[in-house]
Amino acid sequence: MISLRSLLSPFVVVALVLGAAACSSDDEQDGSSLSAAEQKEVDTLVSRSQAQIGAEEYDDARATLDELLELDPGNAYGHYNLGLLEQQTGDADAATAAYDRALEVYPEFAAALYNRGVIAETGDVETAVDYFERAVASDPEMARAHMRLGFALLHLGRKAEGEEHLATGLRLDPAMSEVTAPSYG
Repeated sequence: MISLRSLLSPFVVVALVLGAAACSSDDEQDGSSLSAAEQKEVDTLVSRSQAQIGAEEYDDARATLDELLELDPGNAYGHYNLGLLEQQTGDADAATAAYDRALEVYPEFAAALYNRGVIAETGDVETAVDYFERAVASDPEMARAHMRLGFALLHLGRKAEGEEHLATGLRLDPAMSEVTAPSYG
């Protein structure tokens, strides 16, 4: 069986980040006034940091993200990647802060909402539900968010809603049938 923790494996992280970055950072609503050359450099740094995180080159990724966020402090993808880095290295508080900053810039960033939900569910399942609901509202095709939302709702005794989201997650991605429910604290 695939555990939900394995959904955050480096290979999946790269796929998630690449999917999130498919939207140009020009789509962010941060009022960025970067030149075309600076924007190209930012995009290169975002891609580089994704690859470094996927390869578990965390020190290099941190240096790349420092450079990226110095050049463009309001870059949602930079803050998201920093959140991934912190989450992968076990610093939930720093990951939370980075995801929150990404969401300040881009409130409907589904991957950041999802990851905030994953972090929240260990201590506050109701808050996790809120993040997962926002993630599926932002990206109705995000199977993993439907699954996590379904598991959390079942845990809270909201059986019909939970089963509906689990069914949606399975319809969107049949491989989700191997995913097990997280344990809630």
